[in-house]
Amino acid sequence: MTKAERCEFFELSAGALAALVRDGRVSAAEVVETFLQRIEARAAGNAFITTCPEYALGRAAQKPTGPLAGVPFAVKDMFFTAGIRTTYGSALFRDHVPTRTAPAVLALERAGAILVGKANQHEFAWGVTSQNPHWGTVANPARPGRVAGGSSGGNAAALADGMCTIGLGTDTGGSVRIPAACCDVIGFKPPFDVVSTRDTLPLAPSFDTVGPMARSVRDCALVYSVLTGRPVPPPRLAGVRIGVLAPSGVEDALSRLGAIVEEARLPEPEGDPTAVFMTECAVTHLPWYPRCRDQYGPDAQVKWDAAHRVTAVEYHRGLAALRELRRQARAEPDFDLFVSPTLGMDVPPVECWEPDVRAALAHYTRRFNFLGWPAIAIGNLQLAGPDDRTVLAAALAWEQAQNGHTVG
Repeated sequence: MTKAERCEFFELSAGALAALVRDGRVSAAEVVETFLQRIEARAAGNAFITTCPEYALGRAAQKPTGPLAGVPFAVKDMFFTAGIRTTYGSALFRDHVPTRTAPAVLALERAGAILVGKANQHEFAWGVTSQNPHWGTVANPARPGRVAGGSSGGNAAALADGMCTIGLGTDTGGSVRIPAACCDVIGFKPPFDVVSTRDTLPLAPSFDTVGPMARSVRDCALVYSVLTGRPVPPPRLAGVRIGVLAPSGVEDALSRLGAIVEEARLPEPEGDPTAVFMTECAVTHLPWYPRCRDQYGPDAQVKWDAAHRVTAVEYHRGLAALRELRRQARAEPDFDLFVSPTLGMDVPPVECWEPDVRAALAHYTRRFNFLGWPAIAIGNLQLAGPDDRTVLAAALAWEQAQNGHTVG
C-alpha cells in the first residue's frame, strides 16, 4: 500500500474503514500501524497521556470483524483499561494500572474497534479547557492558540487531527460537547443511565454520562448503536417541532428542511442544582481530597475547596430544585427538540484561567445534564431533547443536508 493510500485512512468514516478491513482489502494491522505513526508524529499536541502500540497491534493481529472492524479509537483516561495505565488526568494516579476494563470500552472492542491510546483530559474530568498541569495542555488542531475544550479535550483533538477515527468520552456538564465544538468535531451525550458508566471514575454520579465522539454524526450514531444494541434511526427533520433557545444561525435552514421552528424557553430551576453537582464531586473524592490536596493542580484545588464549602442546606435546596426541574421538563408538551449554540462564548485563548471561563462555556450544555436529556454537538450547533432517537435522527438529517443529500 502506498503512502498516499495510507493517508486516506485518516479521512475515512468508521463504517468505510471497517468495510475495507472486513473485505480484506486492507489489514487491521496496516490501519493501526498508520494511526500509531501519526500519533507519534503529533505527540507535541498532548492529545494522549498513554498510547498502547503493543496492545493495539496484538488486537489487530486477531483479524477483528464486526461493524467497527479495525477502527482505531481513543478513550478518555477516565475509563478503566486492564493492563493499560489509567491516570484520570491526574498526578495522583500516575502509575495506576487497572485489572479490568470498563463495559463501554469492551463493547467497542467486541464490535472490532482497536484501542490505540488513552486520551488526555482536564484533571479528574472537572474542567472545560483540557489545560492539564501534569500531562500538558491539549493543543487545538482546529484553532491553534485556543483551548481544545474539556474535559474530553484529548479525544476531540485526536479526532480533529486524524489520530483516531472514533472516541469515547464522559460528559457531566458538557465534557464531550464543549471540546467537540472547540475542535469542530461531533460529541453526543446520551440520556442519563443508558450507557454504562461502570468502571469509569465517577465525578458527579447524578450527572455523569458516557458518550461517543467522532468526525461525523453518522459515526457517532454508529458507535452509539454499538454501545446500546439499538439500530441507528433514519434521518428525520420534517415535521419535528424545534424550540430555539438561542439564535445559532441555522433556524431558516431547519425550516427549509421541514422542521417547525419557534422560539422557546426551558424551565428554570428555582434553586441551584450546581450545589448537588459540587457536593457529589466532593464526596467522590473524599478518599483523596483534601488529604492529597498538594497533588491536585491549581484549578482543581480551587474547585474542590469550593465543593467542600457547600452547606447541607444548599445541597438539599439544590436537590429539590433539580427534582422539580426534571418534573417540569417531563411535562414539556410543545417541542421535540431544542436548538442552541454549543458554546456560551468564543473559544478562549490557551492561556486563559479555567475558572474564569467554565460557567460561560458550559452555559448551553450543562442544563441537559441537569435534565438528563440527550444532546449532540455538531461543532458549535447543539441539538437536544427528551428522546435520543429523535435527537440523532435530526442530527443525521442535518448532516445529510449539509453534505448535499435530500432528507426527510
